[in-house]
Amino acid sequence: MLFTLKERKIVTLAAVGGMLEFYDFAIYGFYSVYFSPLFSPNNNHLISIIESFAVFILGYLARPIGGFVFSYIGDAFGRKTVLYITIILMGGSSLGIGFVPTYYQIGYIAPIILISLRLMQGLALGGELPSTYVFIYESLSKNKAIAFGLVMFGVNFGLLLGTIVNKIINMIFTSAQVHSFGWRIPFILGGVLCLFSYYIRKSLSETNDFIHIKHKIANPLLYMLKNYFGNFIATIGISSSMAAFVVVGIIFMPTYLKEIVKVDLSLINTIMTFALFVNTLSILLFGVLSNKIDKLKLFKFLLVIMAIIVPISFYLFYLKYYAVGVFLIATVQGGAAMLTPFIITSLFPTKIRLTGVALAYNISFTIFGGLSPVLISTFINMGDNIYITPFLYLEIIVLMICPLSLQFIKDVN
Repeated sequence: MLFTLKERKIVTLAAVGGMLEFYDFAIYGFYSVYFSPLFSPNNNHLISIIESFAVFILGYLARPIGGFVFSYIGDAFGRKTVLYITIILMGGSSLGIGFVPTYYQIGYIAPIILISLRLMQGLALGGELPSTYVFIYESLSKNKAIAFGLVMFGVNFGLLLGTIVNKIINMIFTSAQVHSFGWRIPFILGGVLCLFSYYIRKSLSETNDFIHIKHKIANPLLYMLKNYFGNFIATIGISSSMAAFVVVGIIFMPTYLKEIVKVDLSLINTIMTFALFVNTLSILLFGVLSNKIDKLKLFKFLLVIMAIIVPISFYLFYLKYYAVGVFLIATVQGGAAMLTPFIITSLFPTKIRLTGVALAYNISFTIFGGLSPVLISTFINMGDNIYITPFLYLEIIVLMICPLSLQFIKDVN
Protein backbone atom coordinates (compact mmCIF):
# COMPACT_ATOMS: atom_id res chain seq x y z
CA MET A 1 0.00 0.00 0.00
CA LEU A 2 1.43 3.37 -1.05
CA PHE A 3 -0.27 5.49 1.61
CA THR A 4 -1.97 5.03 4.95
CA LEU A 5 -5.61 6.05 5.37
CA LYS A 6 -4.53 9.33 6.99
CA GLU A 7 -2.04 10.05 4.20
CA ARG A 8 -4.66 9.36 1.52
CA LYS A 9 -6.96 11.84 3.21
CA ILE A 10 -4.20 14.46 3.33
CA VAL A 11 -3.29 14.02 -0.33
CA THR A 12 -6.93 14.10 -1.44
CA LEU A 13 -7.85 17.23 0.53
CA ALA A 14 -4.68 19.03 -0.60
CA ALA A 15 -5.37 18.15 -4.22
CA VAL A 16 -9.02 19.28 -4.07
CA GLY A 17 -8.19 22.54 -2.32
CA GLY A 18 -5.35 23.34 -4.72
CA MET A 19 -7.59 22.51 -7.68
CA LEU A 20 -10.29 24.96 -6.61
CA GLU A 21 -7.88 27.79 -5.85
CA PHE A 22 -5.93 27.36 -9.08
CA TYR A 23 -9.21 27.20 -11.00
CA ASP A 24 -10.31 30.51 -9.47
CA PHE A 25 -6.99 32.21 -10.25
CA ALA A 26 -6.60 30.79 -13.76
CA ILE A 27 -10.07 31.51 -15.15
CA TYR A 28 -9.17 35.18 -15.24
CA GLY A 29 -6.72 34.29 -18.01
CA PHE A 30 -9.31 32.18 -19.79
CA TYR A 31 -12.08 34.79 -19.67
CA SER A 32 -10.19 38.05 -20.07
CA VAL A 33 -10.83 37.79 -23.81
CA TYR A 34 -14.57 38.03 -23.04
CA PHE A 35 -14.74 40.77 -20.44
CA SER A 36 -11.73 42.98 -21.29
CA PRO A 37 -13.86 45.38 -23.41
CA LEU A 38 -16.28 45.76 -20.48
CA PHE A 39 -13.59 47.12 -18.15
CA SER A 40 -11.02 48.69 -20.51
CA PRO A 41 -12.81 49.86 -23.67
CA ASN A 42 -10.28 50.56 -26.43
CA ASN A 43 -10.59 50.79 -30.20
CA ASN A 44 -7.32 48.87 -30.65
CA HIS A 45 -8.24 45.27 -29.83
CA LEU A 46 -4.66 44.14 -29.15
CA ILE A 47 -4.12 47.11 -26.82
CA SER A 48 -7.29 46.08 -24.99
CA ILE A 49 -5.83 42.60 -24.51
CA ILE A 50 -2.57 44.08 -23.21
CA GLU A 51 -4.50 46.27 -20.75
CA SER A 52 -6.51 43.27 -19.60
CA PHE A 53 -3.40 41.20 -19.01
CA ALA A 54 -1.83 44.14 -17.18
CA VAL A 55 -4.51 43.47 -14.55
CA PHE A 56 -3.60 39.77 -14.86
CA ILE A 57 -0.02 40.74 -13.94
CA LEU A 58 -1.22 42.54 -10.83
CA GLY A 59 -2.43 39.23 -9.47
CA TYR A 60 1.09 37.92 -9.91
CA LEU A 61 2.70 41.04 -8.41
CA ALA A 62 0.64 40.45 -5.28
CA ARG A 63 1.85 36.86 -4.97
CA PRO A 64 5.29 37.63 -3.44
CA ILE A 65 3.55 39.87 -0.91
CA GLY A 66 1.11 37.09 -0.10
CA GLY A 67 4.03 34.67 0.03
CA PHE A 68 5.87 36.90 2.49
CA VAL A 69 2.88 37.43 4.78
CA PHE A 70 1.56 33.88 4.74
CA SER A 71 4.99 32.24 4.93
CA TYR A 72 5.63 34.10 8.17
CA ILE A 73 2.25 32.94 9.49
CA GLY A 74 2.94 29.39 8.30
CA ASP A 75 6.43 29.14 9.78
CA ALA A 76 5.24 30.71 13.05
CA PHE A 77 1.76 29.27 13.59
CA GLY A 78 1.42 26.31 11.26
CA ARG A 79 0.75 25.31 7.67
CA LYS A 80 -2.95 24.52 8.05
CA THR A 81 -3.66 28.04 9.37
CA VAL A 82 -2.52 29.45 6.04
CA LEU A 83 -4.62 26.93 4.13
CA TYR A 84 -7.72 28.09 6.02
CA ILE A 85 -7.18 31.80 5.40
CA THR A 86 -6.21 31.59 1.74
CA ILE A 87 -9.16 29.47 0.65
CA ILE A 88 -11.59 32.02 2.13
CA LEU A 89 -9.71 34.94 0.56
CA MET A 90 -9.64 33.29 -2.87
CA GLY A 91 -13.29 32.29 -2.75
CA GLY A 92 -14.46 35.73 -1.66
CA SER A 93 -12.47 37.58 -4.32
CA SER A 94 -13.71 35.25 -7.06
CA LEU A 95 -17.30 35.83 -6.03
CA GLY A 96 -16.58 39.55 -6.13
CA ILE A 97 -15.27 39.37 -9.71
CA GLY A 98 -18.39 37.44 -10.68
CA PHE A 99 -20.64 40.27 -9.46
CA VAL A 100 -18.54 43.41 -10.13
CA PRO A 101 -20.32 46.07 -12.27
CA THR A 102 -18.75 47.03 -15.61
CA TYR A 103 -17.19 50.28 -16.81
CA TYR A 104 -20.42 51.16 -18.59
CA GLN A 105 -22.36 50.86 -15.32
CA ILE A 106 -20.15 52.65 -12.78
CA GLY A 107 -17.31 54.14 -14.82
CA TYR A 108 -13.69 54.00 -13.70
CA ILE A 109 -14.65 52.55 -10.32
CA ALA A 110 -15.27 49.23 -12.13
CA PRO A 111 -11.65 48.56 -13.16
CA ILE A 112 -10.48 49.74 -9.73
CA ILE A 113 -12.71 47.13 -8.06
CA LEU A 114 -11.55 44.49 -10.54
CA ILE A 115 -7.91 45.31 -9.82
CA SER A 116 -8.50 45.15 -6.05
CA LEU A 117 -10.15 41.73 -6.32
CA ARG A 118 -7.38 40.47 -8.59
CA LEU A 119 -4.84 41.62 -5.99
CA MET A 120 -6.74 39.66 -3.34
CA GLN A 121 -6.54 36.57 -5.55
CA GLY A 122 -2.80 37.06 -5.92
CA LEU A 123 -2.31 37.42 -2.16
CA ALA A 124 -4.29 34.23 -1.55
CA LEU A 125 -2.48 32.13 -4.14
CA GLY A 126 0.86 33.48 -2.93
CA GLY A 127 0.24 31.63 0.32
CA GLU A 128 -1.93 28.76 -0.84
CA LEU A 129 0.16 26.80 -3.32
CA PRO A 130 3.50 26.99 -1.44
CA SER A 131 1.71 25.99 1.76
CA THR A 132 0.13 23.04 -0.05
CA TYR A 133 3.54 21.92 -1.34
CA VAL A 134 5.12 22.18 2.10
CA PHE A 135 2.14 20.53 3.77
CA ILE A 136 2.44 17.47 1.51
CA TYR A 137 6.24 17.28 1.81
CA GLU A 138 6.07 17.36 5.61
CA SER A 139 3.07 15.05 5.99
CA LEU A 140 4.47 11.99 4.20
CA SER A 141 7.50 9.95 5.17
CA LYS A 142 7.74 7.98 1.91
CA ASN A 143 6.38 7.95 -1.65
CA LYS A 144 6.53 11.74 -1.64
CA ALA A 145 7.06 11.87 -5.39
CA ILE A 146 3.84 10.02 -6.12
CA ALA A 147 2.02 12.20 -3.58
CA PHE A 148 3.26 15.31 -5.36
CA GLY A 149 2.16 13.80 -8.65
CA LEU A 150 -1.35 13.26 -7.30
CA VAL A 151 -1.56 16.70 -5.67
CA MET A 152 -0.29 18.49 -8.78
CA PHE A 153 -2.70 16.40 -10.82
CA GLY A 154 -5.42 17.93 -8.67
CA VAL A 155 -3.99 21.46 -8.84
CA ASN A 156 -3.64 21.40 -12.62
CA PHE A 157 -7.05 19.78 -12.89
CA GLY A 158 -8.23 23.24 -11.84
CA LEU A 159 -7.13 24.42 -15.28
CA LEU A 160 -8.95 21.53 -16.92
CA LEU A 161 -12.04 22.31 -14.87
CA GLY A 162 -11.85 25.87 -16.17
CA THR A 163 -11.75 24.74 -19.79
CA ILE A 164 -14.61 22.27 -19.24
CA VAL A 165 -16.76 24.99 -17.65
CA ASN A 166 -15.80 27.29 -20.52
CA LYS A 167 -16.82 24.63 -23.05
CA ILE A 168 -20.19 24.10 -21.36
CA ILE A 169 -20.91 27.82 -21.15
CA ASN A 170 -20.12 28.30 -24.83
CA MET A 171 -22.43 25.41 -25.67
CA ILE A 172 -25.32 26.80 -23.61
CA PHE A 173 -25.02 30.50 -24.43
CA THR A 174 -24.47 32.45 -27.62
CA SER A 175 -21.23 34.40 -28.11
CA ALA A 176 -23.04 37.66 -27.34
CA GLN A 177 -24.46 36.22 -24.11
CA VAL A 178 -21.04 34.97 -22.98
CA HIS A 179 -19.52 38.40 -23.58
CA SER A 180 -22.44 40.06 -21.81
CA PHE A 181 -22.91 37.94 -18.67
CA GLY A 182 -21.84 34.31 -19.26
CA TRP A 183 -18.22 35.03 -18.30
CA ARG A 184 -19.38 35.75 -14.73
CA ILE A 185 -20.64 32.21 -14.11
CA PRO A 186 -17.20 30.52 -13.74
CA PHE A 187 -16.13 33.10 -11.14
CA ILE A 188 -19.31 32.69 -9.11
CA LEU A 189 -19.07 28.90 -9.32
CA GLY A 190 -15.42 28.94 -8.27
CA GLY A 191 -16.10 31.25 -5.35
CA VAL A 192 -18.87 29.03 -4.02
CA LEU A 193 -16.73 25.88 -4.39
CA CYS A 194 -13.80 27.53 -2.63
CA LEU A 195 -15.91 28.50 0.36
CA PHE A 196 -17.29 24.95 0.47
CA SER A 197 -13.70 23.64 0.40
CA TYR A 198 -12.98 25.60 3.58
CA TYR A 199 -15.24 23.29 5.56
CA ILE A 200 -13.49 20.26 4.08
CA ARG A 201 -10.07 21.59 5.11
CA LYS A 202 -11.11 21.99 8.73
CA SER A 203 -10.47 18.28 9.20
CA LEU A 204 -6.75 18.56 8.30
CA SER A 205 -4.12 18.07 11.01
CA GLU A 206 -0.88 20.01 11.32
CA THR A 207 2.23 18.39 9.81
CA ASN A 208 4.44 16.27 12.05
CA ASP A 209 7.59 18.10 10.93
CA PHE A 210 6.18 21.46 12.02
CA ILE A 211 4.93 20.10 15.35
CA HIS A 212 8.41 18.76 16.17
CA ILE A 213 10.35 21.97 15.45
CA LYS A 214 12.40 22.50 18.61
CA HIS A 215 13.60 26.05 18.00
CA LYS A 216 11.61 28.39 15.79
CA ILE A 217 13.43 31.19 13.97
CA ALA A 218 12.49 34.73 15.04
CA ASN A 219 13.10 36.14 11.56
CA PRO A 220 12.81 33.32 9.00
CA LEU A 221 13.43 35.64 6.03
CA LEU A 222 16.78 36.97 7.24
CA TYR A 223 17.87 33.51 8.36
CA MET A 224 16.96 32.06 4.98
CA LEU A 225 18.75 34.79 3.00
CA LYS A 226 21.86 34.48 5.16
CA ASN A 227 22.14 30.68 5.21
CA TYR A 228 20.27 29.45 2.12
CA PHE A 229 20.62 32.27 -0.41
CA GLY A 230 22.00 29.93 -3.08
CA ASN A 231 19.03 27.59 -2.74
CA PHE A 232 16.72 30.61 -2.77
CA ILE A 233 18.12 31.72 -6.14
CA ALA A 234 17.97 28.14 -7.40
CA THR A 235 14.31 27.91 -6.42
CA ILE A 236 13.49 31.06 -8.40
CA GLY A 237 15.20 29.64 -11.48
CA ILE A 238 13.77 26.12 -11.20
CA SER A 239 10.26 27.51 -10.73
CA SER A 240 10.58 29.56 -13.93
CA SER A 241 10.05 26.38 -15.97
CA MET A 242 6.67 25.79 -14.37
CA ALA A 243 5.73 29.48 -14.37
CA ALA A 244 6.52 30.21 -18.03
CA PHE A 245 4.99 27.05 -19.43
CA VAL A 246 1.78 27.13 -17.41
CA VAL A 247 1.10 30.78 -18.27
CA VAL A 248 2.25 30.82 -21.91
CA GLY A 249 1.31 27.24 -22.75
CA ILE A 250 -2.05 27.03 -20.99
CA ILE A 251 -3.46 30.20 -19.40
CA PHE A 252 -2.47 32.68 -22.14
CA MET A 253 -2.77 30.15 -24.97
CA PRO A 254 -6.54 30.59 -25.70
CA THR A 255 -6.12 34.37 -26.01
CA TYR A 256 -2.93 33.98 -28.06
CA LEU A 257 -4.55 31.56 -30.51
CA LYS A 258 -7.80 33.53 -30.87
CA GLU A 259 -6.65 37.14 -30.91
CA ILE A 260 -3.15 36.87 -32.37
CA VAL A 261 -3.06 33.70 -34.49
CA LYS A 262 -6.79 34.08 -35.38
CA VAL A 263 -7.90 30.50 -34.70
CA ASP A 264 -11.63 29.76 -34.39
CA LEU A 265 -12.75 29.95 -30.76
CA SER A 266 -14.69 26.67 -30.79
CA LEU A 267 -11.61 24.85 -32.06
CA ILE A 268 -9.48 26.49 -29.35
CA ASN A 269 -11.88 25.35 -26.62
CA THR A 270 -11.72 21.77 -27.88
CA ILE A 271 -7.92 21.84 -28.19
CA MET A 272 -7.40 23.26 -24.70
CA THR A 273 -9.77 20.76 -23.09
CA PHE A 274 -7.92 17.76 -24.54
CA ALA A 275 -4.53 19.42 -23.95
CA LEU A 276 -5.27 19.62 -20.26
CA PHE A 277 -6.22 15.96 -20.17
CA VAL A 278 -2.77 15.30 -21.67
CA ASN A 279 -1.25 17.66 -19.13
CA THR A 280 -2.75 15.96 -16.09
CA LEU A 281 -1.72 12.51 -17.34
CA SER A 282 1.82 13.81 -17.85
CA ILE A 283 1.89 14.96 -14.22
CA LEU A 284 0.99 11.48 -13.01
CA LEU A 285 3.61 9.91 -15.30
CA PHE A 286 6.37 12.16 -13.97
CA GLY A 287 5.21 11.46 -10.43
CA VAL A 288 5.78 7.74 -10.99
CA LEU A 289 9.13 8.35 -12.74
CA SER A 290 10.44 10.64 -10.00
CA ASN A 291 9.63 7.99 -7.41
CA LYS A 292 12.25 5.82 -9.17
CA ILE A 293 14.68 8.36 -10.67
CA ASP A 294 16.57 11.11 -8.84
CA LYS A 295 14.44 14.24 -9.12
CA LEU A 296 17.27 16.56 -10.19
CA LYS A 297 18.45 14.15 -12.90
CA LEU A 298 14.89 13.84 -14.17
CA PHE A 299 14.51 17.63 -14.18
CA LYS A 300 17.69 18.08 -16.26
CA PHE A 301 16.38 15.51 -18.72
CA LEU A 302 13.06 17.39 -18.87
CA LEU A 303 14.88 20.64 -19.74
CA VAL A 304 16.49 18.93 -22.72
CA ILE A 305 13.11 17.64 -23.89
CA MET A 306 11.57 21.11 -23.45
CA ALA A 307 14.32 22.72 -25.51
CA ILE A 308 13.48 20.33 -28.36
CA ILE A 309 9.69 20.45 -28.02
CA VAL A 310 9.25 24.24 -27.98
CA PRO A 311 10.54 25.04 -31.50
CA ILE A 312 8.71 22.00 -32.89
CA SER A 313 5.46 23.16 -31.30
CA PHE A 314 5.54 26.68 -32.68
CA TYR A 315 6.59 25.42 -36.11
CA LEU A 316 3.50 23.24 -35.97
CA PHE A 317 1.48 26.38 -35.21
CA TYR A 318 2.97 27.93 -38.34
CA LEU A 319 1.83 24.87 -40.29
CA LYS A 320 -1.63 25.23 -38.66
CA TYR A 321 -1.31 21.96 -36.69
CA TYR A 322 -2.41 23.81 -33.57
CA ALA A 323 -3.69 20.82 -31.60
CA VAL A 324 -0.45 18.84 -31.87
CA GLY A 325 1.64 21.88 -30.91
CA VAL A 326 -0.48 22.62 -27.84
CA PHE A 327 -0.49 18.94 -26.79
CA LEU A 328 3.33 18.82 -26.89
CA ILE A 329 3.65 21.94 -24.77
CA ALA A 330 1.03 20.63 -22.31
CA THR A 331 2.99 17.38 -21.95
CA VAL A 332 6.28 18.99 -20.94
CA GLN A 333 4.46 21.52 -18.78
CA GLY A 334 3.04 18.57 -16.84
CA GLY A 335 6.56 17.40 -16.09
CA ALA A 336 7.57 20.85 -14.84
CA ALA A 337 4.37 21.16 -12.78
CA MET A 338 5.15 17.93 -10.94
CA LEU A 339 8.91 18.23 -10.51
CA THR A 340 9.15 21.90 -9.55
CA PRO A 341 7.25 21.72 -6.22
CA PHE A 342 8.89 18.39 -5.35
CA ILE A 343 12.40 19.79 -5.85
CA ILE A 344 12.02 23.22 -4.26
CA THR A 345 10.47 21.92 -1.03
CA SER A 346 13.58 19.79 -0.53
CA LEU A 347 15.93 22.79 -0.66
CA PHE A 348 15.07 24.27 2.77
CA PRO A 349 14.92 22.94 6.37
CA THR A 350 11.56 22.71 8.14
CA LYS A 351 11.97 25.84 10.29
CA ILE A 352 12.22 28.13 7.24
CA ARG A 353 10.80 25.87 4.52
CA LEU A 354 7.63 27.81 3.83
CA THR A 355 9.47 31.14 3.81
CA GLY A 356 12.02 29.93 1.28
CA VAL A 357 9.54 28.14 -0.95
CA ALA A 358 6.81 30.81 -0.88
CA LEU A 359 9.02 33.82 -1.59
CA ALA A 360 11.18 32.27 -4.31
CA TYR A 361 8.29 30.46 -6.00
CA ASN A 362 6.09 33.56 -6.10
CA ILE A 363 8.88 35.85 -7.26
CA SER A 364 9.53 33.41 -10.09
CA PHE A 365 5.86 33.26 -11.10
CA THR A 366 5.64 37.06 -11.06
CA ILE A 367 8.71 37.57 -13.25
CA PHE A 368 8.56 34.59 -15.60
CA GLY A 369 4.83 33.86 -15.58
CA GLY A 370 2.84 37.01 -14.88
CA LEU A 371 4.84 39.25 -17.20
CA SER A 372 4.88 36.83 -20.14
CA PRO A 373 1.45 37.60 -21.74
CA VAL A 374 2.10 41.34 -21.80
CA LEU A 375 5.70 40.96 -22.98
CA ILE A 376 4.74 38.58 -25.78
CA SER A 377 1.69 40.65 -26.83
CA THR A 378 3.69 43.88 -26.73
CA PHE A 379 6.54 42.58 -28.88
CA ILE A 380 4.05 41.15 -31.36
CA ASN A 381 2.19 44.47 -31.40
CA MET A 382 5.52 46.15 -32.24
CA GLY A 383 5.83 43.94 -35.30
CA ASP A 384 7.68 40.84 -34.10
CA ASN A 385 6.79 37.45 -35.56
CA ILE A 386 3.72 35.89 -33.89
CA TYR A 387 5.34 32.43 -33.79
CA ILE A 388 8.97 33.23 -33.03
CA THR A 389 8.26 35.60 -30.10
CA PRO A 390 6.71 33.07 -27.66
CA PHE A 391 9.14 30.40 -28.87
CA LEU A 392 12.17 32.57 -27.98
CA TYR A 393 10.69 33.44 -24.60
CA LEU A 394 10.31 29.79 -23.59
CA GLU A 395 13.69 28.79 -25.02
CA ILE A 396 15.45 31.42 -22.88
CA ILE A 397 13.84 29.83 -19.82
CA VAL A 398 14.89 26.24 -20.57
CA LEU A 399 18.32 26.94 -22.09
CA MET A 400 19.52 29.74 -19.81
CA ILE A 401 17.50 30.47 -16.66
CA CYS A 402 16.91 26.91 -15.43
CA PRO A 403 20.39 25.43 -16.14
CA LEU A 404 22.12 28.41 -14.51
CA SER A 405 19.90 28.21 -11.44
CA LEU A 406 20.86 24.58 -10.79
CA GLN A 407 24.44 25.69 -10.18
CA PHE A 408 23.39 27.54 -7.01
CA ILE A 409 22.04 24.48 -5.19
CA LYS A 410 24.04 23.63 -2.06
CA ASP A 411 21.93 21.16 -0.09
CA VAL A 412 19.02 18.89 -1.02
CA ASN A 413 16.94 17.03 1.59
